[in-house]
Parts: sequence; structure tokens; C-alpha cells
Amino acid sequence: MKVLLIYPNIRGMNMLPPAIALFTAILRKDGHTVELFDSTDYPNPEDSHFDSDKLKEINLNVRPFDDTLLKISFKEEDVYEALEKMVNESKPDLLAISLTEDMYPIGLSLLQKIGHLKIPTLAGGVFPTFAPEIVLANPEVDMVCIGEGEHVIRDLCNCIEKHESYDTIPGLWVKKGNTILKNPMGPPVDINKNPPLDLSIFNQGRLYRPMQGNVWRMFPLETHRGCPYTCTYCNSPSQQKQYKHDTSKNFFRKKSFEKIREEIIHFRDNYQVEAFYLWADTLLAYNDREFDEFIKMYSEFKIPFWCQARPEQITRDRIRRLKEVGLFRMAIGIEHGNDEFRRKVLKRNMPNSLIIENLKILNDEGIPFSVNNIMGFPYETRELTFDTIELNRHINADSINGYSFSPFHGTPLREIAEKEGYISPGLIARSVTRPTMLTMPKYPPDQIEGMRRCFVLYIKLPKERWPDIEKAEKLTHEGDMMWEKLRLEARQYFTDW
Repeated sequence: MKVLLIYPNIRGMNMLPPAIALFTAILRKDGHTVELFDSTDYPNPEDSHFDSDKLKEINLNVRPFDDTLLKISFKEEDVYEALEKMVNESKPDLLAISLTEDMYPIGLSLLQKIGHLKIPTLAGGVFPTFAPEIVLANPEVDMVCIGEGEHVIRDLCNCIEKHESYDTIPGLWVKKGNTILKNPMGPPVDINKNPPLDLSIFNQGRLYRPMQGNVWRMFPLETHRGCPYTCTYCNSPSQQKQYKHDTSKNFFRKKSFEKIREEIIHFRDNYQVEAFYLWADTLLAYNDREFDEFIKMYSEFKIPFWCQARPEQITRDRIRRLKEVGLFRMAIGIEHGNDEFRRKVLKRNMPNSLIIENLKILNDEGIPFSVNNIMGFPYETRELTFDTIELNRHINADSINGYSFSPFHGTPLREIAEKEGYISPGLIARSVTRPTMLTMPKYPPDQIEGMRRCFVLYIKLPKERWPDIEKAEKLTHEGDMMWEKLRLEARQYFTDW
């Protein structure tokens, strides 16, 4: 049968989606024909000039970079007309769309464009998992996948091809007239049995990513799935809880080193990989024995890679050994600079002194790193955001991300935001690179947005410039002019980084 995968996205947002490549490999292995419509290649239907990566460059979050290679697949066509044309030409038997919450409005608008064709449509991903009723309320969606999709999409396609019922597939919710058949989740997937990713489904420009001022042919390499931590702004704890409830199984898994080795060879020999993003919420969740085994395995290749880690997991010995086998960059989640707020509200129990001390190890060992920070959490104030700024001023990061909190479905802080009346129930959260959606009496939206755009300025410019930076927080013509002046002044710091 023919399957059309739809990936709603905007330019510069998100890395190459591994789930799309994985489902392509699974379905092609079973003999199905698979095509992809990736809206990343087209102008953003909401803002044709918007580019997330370039916006980060403007806001001083990342080094400037040449995006020529990223643009080689760009198509200056209307995204809706392009999708309808592809559907009419390929005549798929099933549409399968992957949805994150921030891309849900774009995904829904794409489906609405082709809804009159009445093709069975499956929606999967993080957002349908945590808000299935919202997604199924749309007439364009016939089914949703709850949780992991490997078995669901394989079983569904095989049933459709054989004209068999798919009403009882674990993890699949199906519309039946005015009712919804709600099947419980199946057990967590054995990630060691998945085939290597099929990247041939993507246009060439999608195989490149900017990193550290350069553009790399960079691919995701999965080492873990799930997360052992319980941060309240993340939906991983809810995923863990949901799988425990439905299957009594642990969602957090580590891929075998032999399987990782097999996938490295696959990417090296078939796709000329230049760098990897080690796809794990935190790579350093390995115990000492596992870490030794990872180092031994990866030392055979020494292909440059970057990864995510938590500050409390960093040790000098581990960083040195990772550097020896290819580590060239890390991404570190700080999120907030007030010890008590971070512990009580975010459930991240580590003191500022440890964060500063451990991140200095990265400086000492010559490993550039980015830090992720969030402002506008429920219960936060402008004064608390300055604690985050002060902490960052004690850290010599290569790049600094300052995001506004986004109340994604499935996160504990989403429930708090609704309970406190900061957002309306059912509100669709948008990207963390967009202005806040919370309305809090002690930290109104215009204050949060002003702090977000001036975040790096407060960190990188001397304190005697803070009165001018405060003027740049104002979302007025005068504030915009001051912000642009200070932004250009602060760009010199990129040459130091």
C-alpha cells in the first residue's frame, strides 16, 4: 500500500525528525511505498520570512552561520498547493502525520486543505499522545497513536492492505461514528530491534544543521529513549507514568552498544555523516560500567558528536574521555537560576555552586557548550528571572538560549498553569521561541517578552549598561531602537566565544 508521511514544521525549527526516518524504514521493509511531505522546505504559512535558527542568530543565542546548504531544498511554493498536488499525484492509501503541539496548528491546516479527499488519516507524536481528544475532534483525523508508533503504524498498514479490522491494535484510538475506540498502550518498543533510519526520504537540505557557527551533515543517533528525571516543564515524566499505568513497564531504556555501533556504520557508509547528535535526554545517564563500554565502542569511529547532559552528571574524567572519542559540544539545561525555585517548582535539585563548578570543567577541557534557560514559569517574577541572569553571568557558555515557558500538554506545569488561571483549558501551546502564553499578575506577558529578548544582553554587557537594557525591554518603537543598538554592540562577544 501507499503511505504519505506528513511532517508539519517551519524553517530552522527542529533537527531532522528521527521518527519519520524510522517509520520509513519499517514500512519499506514490509513492502509498502512511502513518500514524505516535509513542510520545512516551504515558506511558513503564518510568516513567510520566519526562520527559527536565524531568529536565534539575531537574538544572540547562537553564532552567525552560512545557511546556503540548508537552503538547497527550499521550495518557494505555496505549501498547501504543493501538498494537494503531491496527494493527487501519489494517491496514498493512508496519511500519517507527526504532530508536536507547537506545530499542531500548521499540521491541522495542511490536513484541512486535503480533507475533502477523504483519505484515512493517522495522527501520532507527542501532542496526540497527551491530547488525543483534541486531535480527534477534527473531522480530518480518523485515528491517533498513543505513545510509541513503531508497532502501531506497522500493524495498521498491514491490516489496511489485507482489508482486516484494525480496531483492537494496542496504542491506537479509532473513530467509529460518534464514539472513539480507545485501545490501551502496548508495551514499550524493543529499540534494539528497530531497523536503521532511512534518511533517503528527506531532501538533501534537511541533512544539514548549523552548530557552533558551522553547518554539518549531522544525524540523530539514538542511545537512550525516555528520561530518568522528573522535571515539571517536560512531558517525559508523564510518559513514564502513562506506560507504567498501561503496561507496568519502564519507558526509560538504553540501546545496546552493538546496536549503536551497527547504526554508526550505517550512517558512515550510506550517508557520509560528518557529525552526530547523540539522541538522548541526557547521555550521561550511563553507570560507570556502561560508560566504559560506550567509550570503548565509540573509540573505533571518533566521529564528532554533541549531546545533552545535566550539570550534576558532569565529571572531569568523563568529559576528558568523551573528548578523546569525538565530543565537540554539549547542551546543558540550567532552566532557572534560583536554587529554591528550581528545586520546588521545577523538581531539579542542584545548587548553583555545583552548576558553576561543573560547567567550568567544560571550559577547562576546551568543550564549547550551550545553556538552556526558561523564563515566565508559573509563579515566577521578573526579579526571579534576574537570578537566572546572575547565574549565567558566572558561566562561560559558548551560546545562551533564553526561552519563554510554553505550557505543553502532558507537563505537570501545564496543570498548574490551568489551575491558577494563567491559561485557558484547551489552549494550544506554541514554540518556546515565541512570546509567552501565560497571563500572570506578577509577571505580565509584555514583561516576559521584554526580558526574553534582552536576556543575553543582560548577561553579556557590563552592569553599567543595565539601565539602557531595561529601556530595551519596552515593546515600543523607542525600546526596539535601543534593543537594536545594544544587540549590535553585543555581537562583538561572539568573536570572543
